[in-house]
Amino acid sequence: MGHVFGYLAAFGCAVIWSGYSVINRRFADVPSEMLVGVCGAVAFAGVIAHLLFEESVSPASSEWLAILFLGIGPTGLAFLAWDHATKHGNMPLLGALSYLAPLMSALLLVLGGQAQPSIFLVLSASLIVGGAIVASIRCGPERTAP
Repeated sequence: MGHVFGYLAAFGCAVIWSGYSVINRRFADVPSEMLVGVCGAVAFAGVIAHLLFEESVSPASSEWLAILFLGIGPTGLAFLAWDHATKHGNMPLLGALSYLAPLMSALLLVLGGQAQPSIFLVLSASLIVGGAIVASIRCGPERTAP
């Protein structure tokens, strides 16, 4: 029961992210660059929440640099790419390909020696592949974007 709030927060994030991904196509005319300001506002809100609710630890200067480059580089670019793809891309293909992220992460952890191969990892990979297959099945008539 000690982790209930964390699970509820993760569930809320999943609902918000999936809702954003589906509804985003309706805003195809809004440039993806607008997301930069939104991410900045969310980062500011995160700093405020951190100061109010968490114990603060000051990173070393090299760690601040890593945080900055992570936010601008792979994380920031991934948000911009996802925003553009959900507005202009092939949604069924995008949805099916998104299942590759956890599979590739697990594979990289095993190859990097940070995780051990196990039956649970094989079962998890099978569920991921099964999810991708289910996601790729078309139901009903084909629809085009509004």
